[in-house]
Amino acid sequence: YFNLSDGPTIEGTEAVLATSNYLPIDSTGIPIGTIEHYTSTEVDKPFFLNATSPDIDDCFVMDTDPASIPIDTRSRPLRLNAALKHLITGIHLEVHSTEPAFQFYTGKYINIPSVGAAPERGPRSGFCVEPSRYVNAPNEPAWRGMSVLKKGQIWGSKIVYKAWKE
Repeated sequence: YFNLSDGPTIEGTEAVLATSNYLPIDSTGIPIGTIEHYTSTEVDKPFFLNATSPDIDDCFVMDTDPASIPIDTRSRPLRLNAALKHLITGIHLEVHSTEPAFQFYTGKYINIPSVGAAPERGPRSGFCVEPSRYVNAPNEPAWRGMSVLKKGQIWGSKIVYKAWKE
């Protein structure tokens, strides 16, 4: 989890995702096998995370043609998945990867008790950007090629987290 605010929540963090394509899910949280445009929040334009909203936990898709995604993506160029910054602390985070997708979530279920001198961490005390293959790719025939390793193949990807303070 990341928290750029120097406070107990991610409130005041500005985010922009590189894509608004995502994998819709069913009532059990499993992708339904389609790629659609995300409409809950305009994530491909700057938006703010506050104490309760937006509530995001979705797989965003950089590459919409699953047949074009190799098992080893390391030869592909790094691409920006997400850029975040906190206007008060001046801390920035960029996540770059060669992966075809990434999970972005706003930490609604964080519930970590205090331990020693470390304070407790509650809902929205952090956000995550996790580059990956499509969620549930092994179980979707059209997506399987990006995630099922065959004898002799090499799995690979690159992820770069860049952080700095103004």
